[in-house]
Amino acid sequence: MLKNGCRYTLRRLLIVPVILFPFLSVIIAQDVKVRIKAPETVMTEQQFRVDYVVESDTEVKEPVIIKKMVGFEILYGPSVSTSVSIAFKEGKRVGVYNTVSTYYLKAAKAGKHTLPRAEITYNKKKYKSESFAIEVRSADDVVDEIDAFVKTVVSRPGVNLSDTLMLTYKLYTTKEIHRIISTDFPLVNGFYSTNITRSRQVFTEETVNGKRYKVADLRKLILQPRSIGRKVIPEGQIVVEYNTPTGRKVRDMWGDVYDEAIRSEKTLKLDSAIIRVQDLKAI
Repeated sequence: MLKNGCRYTLRRLLIVPVILFPFLSVIIAQDVKVRIKAPETVMTEQQFRVDYVVESDTEVKEPVIIKKMVGFEILYGPSVSTSVSIAFKEGKRVGVYNTVSTYYLKAAKAGKHTLPRAEITYNKKKYKSESFAIEVRSADDVVDEIDAFVKTVVSRPGVNLSDTLMLTYKLYTTKEIHRIISTDFPLVNGFYSTNITRSRQVFTEETVNGKRYKVADLRKLILQPRSIGRKVIPEGQIVVEYNTPTGRKVRDMWGDVYDEAIRSEKTLKLDSAIIRVQDLKAI
C-alpha cells in the first residue's frame, strides 16, 4: 500500500511541470512586442531610416529580414543592434531588451506606400508588427503648395514727356523665400531709369483676396520718358528658392544635429506693362 501511494505521489509531481510550461510560454508571448519606427512623410530620392524594433524580456538575436519593399529601394540593411533597459513590472525590476533591425531606404515615385510587416519566430511562435504607411512627396508637390506671384506696378499709366513715374516689381508669397537664384528683369527701352531698390529688403504683410502674403519690393525704378508714344515694358521672370522643414532632426558627417529641410525652386513671371507718353507742350 505504501509503495503504491508513493508511485501515485511521484506521478502527480511529474505532471505538474508539464502543465506549467504552456502557462509560462503564454506569459513570454505577452511580453514580446514588434513595431516599426519610420517617418510618416518623406521626399522622393531622399534617404531615410526605418527601424524594425523587437521588445522582449530576453534577448532576441534574430534580425528582421526584409528582401523586397514595394515602392522603396533598399540602400542598406539590415544592421542589428541590441540595448537593454530596466523597467518595473508588478513591483519587480526586470530587464527589457530592444533588438533593432535598421534599414536605409529611398523612394523614386510619389504616392502612398506601405512598409512590409515585421515577422519573427520566438520560442517557436511567430510575432508580427502592424503595417506602416508612408506618404512619399515630390519637390514639385511642395512648390505647388506655395502661393507666390509678382505684381508689375506702374505708378502712372500715362505721363507727359517731361514727367517721371515709378515702376515696381512686388513679390507676394505665402512663405518667406530662402534666396533668389536668378533674375531676368526686362530692359526698359524708351526711358531713362534710376534704380532705387533697397539693398536689404524687409518683408511686410498684405491681404489679397482674404489671404495673407509676405510682400517685398524686388526692384524699384524711377523712369523718365525719352520720346512720346506707346511704350511696352516686356515680360521677365525670377527663380526663387524655398526651404521647407520636414520636422526631423538630422546629423551631418561631423556629428552636428540640425533641422532637416527640403529645398525647392519656383519660377515667377514678371508681367509686361504699357505706358503712354505724350507731349502736352506740343498741343
